Amino acid sequence: MSARTRLNPETYTVDIAGEPVSLPLVAINETLAISLLMVIDMGVTFGERIGKALAERLAGARPDIIVSTATLGIPVAIEVSRHLGLDQYVIMQKSPKIHLGDALVEHVQSVTSSGSQKLMLDRRAIPLLEGKRVVVVDDVVATGSSLAATIRLARQAGADIVGIGVILTESHEWREVLGPDADLVVGLGHIPQFKIENGMVTPDPKTLMPSKS
Repeated sequence: MSARTRLNPETYTVDIAGEPVSLPLVAINETLAISLLMVIDMGVTFGERIGKALAERLAGARPDIIVSTATLGIPVAIEVSRHLGLDQYVIMQKSPKIHLGDALVEHVQSVTSSGSQKLMLDRRAIPLLEGKRVVVVDDVVATGSSLAATIRLARQAGADIVGIGVILTESHEWREVLGPDADLVVGLGHIPQFKIENGMVTPDPKTLMPSKS
């Protein structure tokens, strides 16, 4: 089964900071599907809204600077920084670039990318992070591997990680991967993973957000 396989239903609606958003369902393999948030395709109004909502939840951490990763984390970092009144932000790269020859490096494997990738931080950005209160933001945390690598790389640069913000949390695997840092995560919504059977898609109960008692 490929990512283009027709599923029923084709979308999943999630509440993101109080507003419903319809996301396409995409098959990962024969039995597993995810709902896909491509924040770079969601438009300016969506970016501004989620940036403001995350900034409100993260303001209490009193960050000096925001950190994220290319590519999907870039609009999140920009909007959160803007709504916190911060001018600079730091983006870690996954693609080799000429100025990253001696970059700080961590390895990461994401559920939406094939193979292992390098996460790189330009050494010229170290003064922006060293000894600073840093909040890491991203679009979605699923396995937690990409976010964990971002945190490790920021700490290599001397950052004090005081908060983590994401648009969506997906399932719960990320909690174990992040360890104690999982307690720093704030999100605007939660998406489960989905079981596929004969083309029909249903949320996996184990991956739903636990009910509040």
